[in-house]
Amino acid sequence: MPETVQPFSPALLTALLEAERALGRLAEAMQDPARRRRLWADAARRESCAAARLDGVAVDPAEFLVATIGTDLVPTAGRGAAQSVRALWQGALFTQGVIAAPARRVEHERIRVPSSGAAADAWRAVAELEAGADTRFAFPADHEDDEDGSTPLTDEAPPPWTLGWTEALWRCLQAEVSGRDPGRLAFSADREAEAATLLRRLDQTGEQPALLGGVGMLAELLRPAPDLRIPGWAVPSARLMGALAVARCCRVPNVWLPMSVSLHADRTTAGLAVRGREEGWRLWLADTVAETARRERERALSLDRTAEGWQQRVGAKRRNSRTPDLLELLFEEPALTVRRVQKRLGSTFRGAQLLVDELLEAGILREATNRALDRVFIAVDLVP
Repeated sequence: MPETVQPFSPALLTALLEAERALGRLAEAMQDPARRRRLWADAARRESCAAARLDGVAVDPAEFLVATIGTDLVPTAGRGAAQSVRALWQGALFTQGVIAAPARRVEHERIRVPSSGAAADAWRAVAELEAGADTRFAFPADHEDDEDGSTPLTDEAPPPWTLGWTEALWRCLQAEVSGRDPGRLAFSADREAEAATLLRRLDQTGEQPALLGGVGMLAELLRPAPDLRIPGWAVPSARLMGALAVARCCRVPNVWLPMSVSLHADRTTAGLAVRGREEGWRLWLADTVAETARRERERALSLDRTAEGWQQRVGAKRRNSRTPDLLELLFEEPALTVRRVQKRLGSTFRGAQLLVDELLEAGILREATNRALDRVFIAVDLVP
């Protein structure tokens, strides 16, 4: 006798339908490349703060923004927490494709990162569609040989949901918190086996159509303690992978859902849901996907309003003013120094200082460090 498939409850089907509608509206809003860049950068910061809080880290958002420039600029008392959030932020940017995979270094020969499999092929097509002609999402491949004779790996970056990509994400996180060279970090045999097992489970779950697969993957990745089904070392990576799960299954590559934000905001209810029936946990996740998609769409529109408000505060500028360029840069880098502005805009130091002073006077920036040199300024409206 064939195995009987249990039907889904009307409540779950209704929740999935509502989530699908919310995702559609968010995906439509993300068709504008500028809006997507703003939202994704903002979401990466919020996701990293929420993921750190889920692990009990006392996050100071302003110190985290300072740490995006350099952790040595953060006061000693808060440096450890800021570094932990920065590590998650780097991992989030990696999952978004904004920063490249850390180059692996090998002696005398190149090793090719595994990137095969039906799931990898399917997602690569989606990733190419997502990237299009937008060079922000390109992975740089040109590196110099190190002085010690080792060579960085310059093969094609592994596509998402492969073992090579999972290891690269783990190396992003480990390098930030340990200070070790990410090029010399690698999975142990045990961790490689555990990661491969997790990926197989995710592939099987993701075979279900659309949001059924997406919610199933989230159910595997986002279980709160003590109900974890994944190794403890993989928890930070799994949370960041959760932000991509719905995009993978629903073929909406312009959507990146910061699920840790919702998980932290409603962690008590999540804990109750995961301890009940399996369908109750998936029902909570489906509702949360819908709520997260609605919140992200509203956040995108809010960032549009922020940009308009900034323009009104600084007023009309002459055609060759770099102020609009700096305002747009703030959405991706809401913490900056004068020298960083000089470098990013290609201006003189004096010109960069005048731009920063202008935004300080308008109340758009405030100083976040009490230093004579390397003063860091943060965008008040973008503190996560």
